[in-house]
Amino acid sequence: MPTFFHFGRYLAAALTLFSIAFLGISSVGVSGAQTLNRPQSAKLAVATQATLQTRLHERQRSDAKASERCTSRKQSNCLKRHARQARYVNKSTSSISAALWKRIAHRAAPPSPSSPSSGSGAGSGTGGSGSSSSGSGQGTSSSGSGSGESSKGAPTEKSSGSSGSTSGEKGSGTSGSSSGESPPTSGSGSSPSSETFGLPFVKGITANFEGEGPNNVPEEVSEMHSLGVNWTREALDWSEAEPERGVFDWSSFDRVVAEAKENGITVLPLVGYAPSWTSPTNAAAYAEFLAAAVARYGPGTSANLQWWELWNEPYFAYAWSGHTPEPEAYARDYLAGAEAAKRVAPTVKLLIAADYQEAEQTGGSTATEQTWIDDMFAAAPTLGKWIDGVSVHPYGGDPSTPLATTGGYLDSSGVWGFQRIDTIREKFLAHGVKVPFWITEEGWSTWDSSEATIAHYYSDLITQIKARPWVRALFPFGLREDDPHPTNDQPGFGLLKYGSREPKAAWPVLKEGFATLS
Repeated sequence: MPTFFHFGRYLAAALTLFSIAFLGISSVGVSGAQTLNRPQSAKLAVATQATLQTRLHERQRSDAKASERCTSRKQSNCLKRHARQARYVNKSTSSISAALWKRIAHRAAPPSPSSPSSGSGAGSGTGGSGSSSSGSGQGTSSSGSGSGESSKGAPTEKSSGSSGSTSGEKGSGTSGSSSGESPPTSGSGSSPSSETFGLPFVKGITANFEGEGPNNVPEEVSEMHSLGVNWTREALDWSEAEPERGVFDWSSFDRVVAEAKENGITVLPLVGYAPSWTSPTNAAAYAEFLAAAVARYGPGTSANLQWWELWNEPYFAYAWSGHTPEPEAYARDYLAGAEAAKRVAPTVKLLIAADYQEAEQTGGSTATEQTWIDDMFAAAPTLGKWIDGVSVHPYGGDPSTPLATTGGYLDSSGVWGFQRIDTIREKFLAHGVKVPFWITEEGWSTWDSSEATIAHYYSDLITQIKARPWVRALFPFGLREDDPHPTNDQPGFGLLKYGSREPKAAWPVLKEGFATLS
């Protein structure tokens, strides 16, 4: 996700401090602003987490309103930048915050690694990136969106004007519910016999080409090659690319794919963040946009992007326009988008986002996201036929620490466990979906843990991935520290230090690990 600007940092700091005051975190032995700014004592491990979690859920809805303010001002990058801020507050509702949750985990002595369950499945994809055309972008849409909005005429577009394919009439929308048509064979997600799907391992990172700017891309590419990666996960921000319904501005992402293609890097587009004129529940509008994007950048175009990720962490409020996440609505988005995208390019591959933890959701069979996956399939019974891969962000403590209970999400130290990825996969297998798993975000911040500890975690991560051949992609978050004066832990996830670009201790460990993944 892109670098966030100063106002966003101050906003997040203010929200964090307000949350601390509201929650009364000092009552569990943690004082004032230091709660989110410096590691605290091990007393956090015995904090009354259930009470704090309930109150955090209440604050989550309030804090996420900053995302809505972003879109109401139509600041093109505001939502993406705020996402990194809000993610810090909202992501780990299982504890006081993501950072504090991790700090507790990092103090726990890791037990012996468990033997991961065997299973099949993962597949990477190939596909270059590159520039594409301005095109006409004309398309149609049908009614039946999640929000009940209707289509408004033929789209037009603004662009940087680079050469390539046009979206044309292929950019048609679809209804918010399944049309009942069968997916193309090439995109059906059928189960091959090989545990790895016979495809190479995708080695990527969040490089943030857009945020770093074109002048820094060649240096970033050199760093990526040094690490042993050749993919970057880049946001194709719906709110930026379609600021008004039917009016497209592809200029920003045109630059990203052109820079990537010029430097031999493949882009994984992340398509999400609803514009202010609609909501994330408008499946028809999302499908229209995705179809237009695939027509512009997908298979057969000059960009030739084969794999696409539909939404970023839709199970957290910041990505869902500040609203409580809705598994049924996300399932309808994915299904409508997949149907539309595969009409444009039948060979395009799509990743669905999933997690398994106790964050809040609405509209499902329970109030928490332990039923997120089951609720998606209940809302869209044909969903599995359209899934080519699963995107997961298994943040937590030491990846080698086994789960406390089989089929759970907390590890034996009491924090979110990396190995809940097995639980997530079992959920999909129960619905007949046997596809590659892509870890499109993972990492730890030096704000929260020492460099040596994080290097150890990455070493354990590689070991755990090797034990799961159905995991076919890894994108650490992220390449560079991007803030000289951070107000939260986000910049600390970068593997290269701010300014000097000196590699952290995890760099050689991860470099060696990537070299062993195939």
